[in-house]
Amino acid sequence: MKKISAAIALAIAVSALSMSAHAKKTQVVRAPGGTSISPLGIAIDASYDPRLDTLAPGYKVINVALVNESFNVVFLNPDKDRWEIKLAGDGKTVTAIHDLRRKDPKAWSAIPERARGLMGYPLALPVGAREVVDIFVPDTVDVAQFNELDVYLRSADMKIEVLVRQ
Repeated sequence: MKKISAAIALAIAVSALSMSAHAKKTQVVRAPGGTSISPLGIAIDASYDPRLDTLAPGYKVINVALVNESFNVVFLNPDKDRWEIKLAGDGKTVTAIHDLRRKDPKAWSAIPERARGLMGYPLALPVGAREVVDIFVPDTVDVAQFNELDVYLRSADMKIEVLVRQ
């Protein structure tokens, strides 16, 4: 009986290991800004305007345009989505904040109320939606040098690398 139990336990362990080895990997898609990104059917582009540098103390703002060109709702997850920018030249990657309200409430409260109403992170992009998401990086970053925006969308288990032009 002990041999059968040990054999079953070994079979379960081997099965679990083989399943994790075949686990689905995160898909990575690279696209120029503003073009449709398959298979999601969304377009993403980003821009930096130095006139917004004083909006949130300690941060610079990057405006990200999201367009849902698909026939499906695209879900966003403020807890699990990740945003980064890459800088030209040294290729440095900088983590961006997409939910300043939770990450830095003091800086968020310093933003004028009218602007705060326009800056929230949406939970979904409805079919045909055109949204602007504002992401924040430390004010010490030379944002004028950014040439790529990377976003990991948890709902699609996809990393999207968007090549942007300034």
